[in-house]
Amino acid sequence: MVSERRTKSRMLGPLALVMALAPGCGIRPAGFERYVPEEARANEALDRALAAWKSGGPAKPQPLTDPAAAIEVADGSRRPGQKLLDYQIVGEVSADGPRCFVVRLTLDQPAQQIDTRYYVAGIDPLWVFRQEDYDLIMHWEKCDDETVESSQSLIDAAQREAADSGGGVTR
Repeated sequence: MVSERRTKSRMLGPLALVMALAPGCGIRPAGFERYVPEEARANEALDRALAAWKSGGPAKPQPLTDPAAAIEVADGSRRPGQKLLDYQIVGEVSADGPRCFVVRLTLDQPAQQIDTRYYVAGIDPLWVFRQEDYDLIMHWEKCDDETVESSQSLIDAAQREAADSGGGVTR
């Protein structure tokens, strides 16, 4: 009886050690989940993307650090010349797929306040998508020619405006 307890305790020691060390061994989720950033990192990427729009600075936000990662933005709903006066990241909401945040935008030209959703996915770069753009990408096979032409005209207008102001637009 005593030797049976010793055998069990000898087996539990190494098992406990393996269990304690396993989370730090770089075990990553498989499939799509491995491209879903941690909540704090996704929130920071979204904040930097919106801050860049608000400041009127370059279309490309400052990259994240620790670890470094570029941020790319897909927001075809922005109208040329439309300014972001203020924004509030209301919080994360449940969604199938990447991180999803509700954001309240206060816009000028035209003046309006809207609540919209942004999705954040990826590792490096981290992609920030407005919901409409994310939906288009997820259902690209259902896009009709009118939707594609409308999106292309927005991109062309943004590029012309950037060229006129001496800035650049990244795709």
